[in-house]
Amino acid sequence: MTAVHIQEFACFTDFDKELVCHWKVPAQINCSKEFLLCYSKEISSVSNVCVPENGKDSLRCTCTICPDYFVSGLTYVLALQFNGTDIWNYNVTPALVVKPRAPKNLAIEKTENGNFNLSWEESYSPPSTLSGQPVIYELKYWRKQHPMEVSVKAINYQAKSFEITASSLRRGYDYVASLRCNYTDYPAYWSEWSEEVEFHYDYQVTAEDILQMAVPISCILIMAGSVICYFCFTKYVSYW
Repeated sequence: MTAVHIQEFACFTDFDKELVCHWKVPAQINCSKEFLLCYSKEISSVSNVCVPENGKDSLRCTCTICPDYFVSGLTYVLALQFNGTDIWNYNVTPALVVKPRAPKNLAIEKTENGNFNLSWEESYSPPSTLSGQPVIYELKYWRKQHPMEVSVKAINYQAKSFEITASSLRRGYDYVASLRCNYTDYPAYWSEWSEEVEFHYDYQVTAEDILQMAVPISCILIMAGSVICYFCFTKYVSYW
């Protein structure tokens, strides 16, 4: 094969440790043997190389660049080679293609009021540029037995916990929750969804349930008592 058509070339970064570039290729392509990605800082003439690997589906080449540092104004000049020939040039500014790492260490516990408190940790810590930056979250949760019925909540403030109200759940079911984030100063991409956390909403009878059951039962008992009294009264009258 003497030429190849590059499709869907794109890059994203966690803005902390790596810059990842990928592009679509035919299934028979061996990325590490036929491609080479050369890169350099826009302000530097020093060129480096990244040897790509085939993606999990074998239809993508992926190159992972690990720079010494990330700063907002930095731009990389990329040159993609196929069998030693330059076939694609691309400039990328990492600050404009940030795809943050997902929140980590999700945990959930039942509160005294019967709700469920979900907590998590940010995936960045000092001296990372994103550590402490304004971040918003999106929560999704669903019944484990009904994964298509998903509830989504936007958490439009910097937070490390969220209370899932019992009124939004159905008793007796297992639930699954996951979280993703987006940094407001670097809004290009949402993170991937975090690892899932599971919890169970027990079927516990509340005072409200007792009240709801007591009213119709009382009505039934009153009606039954009235009917019995009526028949007893008519029988007594007919006897006399």
